[in-house]
Amino acid sequence: MSDLISLIHELWLNSKQISKKYNVALITNTRSQTREINGQPVNYSLSNEFFSDEEYDEVFEGIKRTGFFVETFFNEPEFIMTVLREAYYKNKRLVYNLARNGEYVGKKSLIPSFCDLLHIPYTGADAFVISLSRAKYTYTKFLESHNILVPDSWVLSPTGWLDKRPPDGKKIIIKPLYESASIGLGSESIIEFNSKKALELHDLSYSSNKSLLIQEFIEGYECEVPLLISSTPFAFEPVGISINDKRLLNEAIITFDHSYNDSYDFYSLNEELPKSIIEKTKESAKIISNLVGLRNYGRIDFRINNNGIPYLMDIAASPYTTNHSSFSFAFAKLGFETKHIYSSIIALATNV
Repeated sequence: MSDLISLIHELWLNSKQISKKYNVALITNTRSQTREINGQPVNYSLSNEFFSDEEYDEVFEGIKRTGFFVETFFNEPEFIMTVLREAYYKNKRLVYNLARNGEYVGKKSLIPSFCDLLHIPYTGADAFVISLSRAKYTYTKFLESHNILVPDSWVLSPTGWLDKRPPDGKKIIIKPLYESASIGLGSESIIEFNSKKALELHDLSYSSNKSLLIQEFIEGYECEVPLLISSTPFAFEPVGISINDKRLLNEAIITFDHSYNDSYDFYSLNEELPKSIIEKTKESAKIISNLVGLRNYGRIDFRINNNGIPYLMDIAASPYTTNHSSFSFAFAKLGFETKHIYSSIIALATNV
């Protein structure tokens, strides 16, 4: 941890120099502020991916406390039009990218693509990686080919199964193929697969005209590994997830309701599991980060079974850093304040 602590201190100092060169354009979507522009129809995301007003205030104030002037854009088109209207010399912006509006797989790639086109520095992953991180089946199969431990996975489209289907008797979890923030997840998402359930799932996929990701369900602990990514990834200690004060979750998961209401808690996973498992989980997170190409920061989520084996569950290329987040928990555990989260991410997004 000493290297990580030193890095955070160094990035704090670097951010002071960066603030002399750039203002921060915070691009985000909130449940109360994101609106249509000039009557233009937009396919809006489900509201769980939008920030609440309280969460937005936490991010805004966190960036301000690093010493940056912050200009907020609540719609992606508003930011793009503003930049295009202004002369180049006025565009001394560094984009803090939390944009997530829309209904399509590549919805998070708009701002990174635009920024790359105009050579505007920005936080988080590039357009390809941020889209890949939403394509769960695609990255699961890619990482499996690199010997990363992943749950068995299948895809059911409205026209039928892609390749194979789960064997009867397999305990599975049903997820939307491309969503995040626990959208579409409930306690009823975990079932034992059989022919009757196969018909029900096909009807669900067909009626909604959406593909489903079916994965082997891993009972045990759940954790998140925050990362800062410089020339190499730096992994924080894994942050455990508890629900109703229960740490060994077994069949429990973070459902849509848990996510929407922040009704789950964090703890240090090393309080429950031995160092060997903790180190294996951290190392796996760093390898995954390198393989998929995360930049600046990210988060890798795991389920750890009762034999202590960590299985990849999710990749967050622009994870939450609000007060209720594993990032905030991990920084606080090292004795840092919220402002150090944002100074670290911003400093890693550009060179002084």
